[in-house]
Amino acid sequence: MKYYFIVNPGSRTGKGKGLWQSLEEKIKASGVEYEVFATEKAGDATEYAAKICAEHPEMKRIVMVGGDGTANESINGLENYSTFELGYVPTGSSNDLARGLGISQDSEAELARVLAPHEVKKMDHGIVEFLDSDDANPSVIKRDGKDYRKFAVGSGIGYNADICYEALTSHLKKTLNRIGLGKLIYYLLGFKLVFTNKRSSATVRIDGKKELQISELLFADAMNTVYEGGGMPMGPGADPSDGKMTVCVVHDISRFRHLMLMGSILKGNHIKHKGVELITCERMEIEADRPLVVHTDGEFAGKHSRIRFSCLPEQARMLL
Repeated sequence: MKYYFIVNPGSRTGKGKGLWQSLEEKIKASGVEYEVFATEKAGDATEYAAKICAEHPEMKRIVMVGGDGTANESINGLENYSTFELGYVPTGSSNDLARGLGISQDSEAELARVLAPHEVKKMDHGIVEFLDSDDANPSVIKRDGKDYRKFAVGSGIGYNADICYEALTSHLKKTLNRIGLGKLIYYLLGFKLVFTNKRSSATVRIDGKKELQISELLFADAMNTVYEGGGMPMGPGADPSDGKMTVCVVHDISRFRHLMLMGSILKGNHIKHKGVELITCERMEIEADRPLVVHTDGEFAGKHSRIRFSCLPEQARMLL
């Protein structure tokens, strides 16, 4: 079976290039048939994944080599899930997808596993639908009357998405990544936004049955796996293969209580706090009183006032 590698040489602040050269030597030594698609700019991984799926309908193995952002871009180009098996070799700075799948962050070890997998396990891909269409956002997938983006780790709206958005545009993040402290940017921005983030009233609808009226929505994060933000267990108990999401909704708490909450998230104890709801569901719709920042796997997905979280009916077959 032929391998198609989608590689981000710029992962880990440019260190990914040298790492990939070392990994490719091992691929050559293995004797497998393979082809490499190296990204140069945002959106390339999505285009490459779509191209591979469209031009090679035969059974194949597609391997994502990069961080969570590369994985997010790649899955947003995938089509015809029955025609491929999917691998992931983490070379990023956060690697929350690797944590959530329970795989090593040792790139060489994971390459060896991908080339000789112990098992193939089904995994959900979540989607966030934008019910207030954003025609200006070129990254939005438009299909079957829906506007959406997929996610592998999680998607959120509000405060946490604000952190992701500011981190993506932060020069400090690049500096911290160079010295191995990339995760620190999320804590610094999180602290700042505790005091500056503007909240919203919202209606939350769960599986079309239950409805919550929220006066001050801080954030809602739909988790497919447990971790986000460089190892924070935002969705304790999340199962990436059950066709459901574990959604953490935080609302109607003071800024002081929010500050106290930040420390408890590191140990997964945030779910014990008043104003924190952990909801497992198949579908959740959120309607806010104004457009809020949305992220998918830490990547900016626009500003929206109406969204719906769910899982794709198709599951990816992961090489583990």
